[in-house]
Amino acid sequence: MGNIKVHELIENRWSPRAYLSKEVENEKLQRIFEASRRAPSAMNEQPWRYVVGLKKDVNVWKSIADSLNESNQIWAQHAPVLILTLVKKHYTRNGSENTSRHYDLGQSVAYLSIQATNEGLFLHQMGGFSREKAIENLQIPEEFEPVTVIALGYKGDLNSLPPNLQEREKQMVNRFPINELVFSGWGEKLFE
Repeated sequence: MGNIKVHELIENRWSPRAYLSKEVENEKLQRIFEASRRAPSAMNEQPWRYVVGLKKDVNVWKSIADSLNESNQIWAQHAPVLILTLVKKHYTRNGSENTSRHYDLGQSVAYLSIQATNEGLFLHQMGGFSREKAIENLQIPEEFEPVTVIALGYKGDLNSLPPNLQEREKQMVNRFPINELVFSGWGEKLFE
């Protein structure tokens, strides 16, 4: 299909594991979360919530870091910002289960990712953490469900990582070709 061009912010988005210890400026954080706030959601419910741990304010950061799997703690310990993403389980307007909540959170994080890239920042999303420990450490109410943890900051030196993670970082991220993802009918390729 050749080389299809997309917007440079999408093209340049990447999920590194090496981060500088440099703090992320408050103005940049505000713009990132303002972008995430503008994402669409079912019935405009906006079911996403973010608990932000800044390394300089150690308590919340440490509570989030403590919930990470050991394999993520190895590298995420250097990220200046750790973010716990959550979703509200039920609609506010009628109390019924919000079955779109994860999809809506994903859209919000996508907006956050693109704005972060625009700010010269990088983020790495992780599913490898203890939801139970995050709930306990941060006293999350029952109505909210932890979904992921995001490391956010400025890209660091690859050599700061252990050798096995350096190798993973060097590998190109392969994406499926568009004709394996988009169909005009099930199994019928829309694009060749």
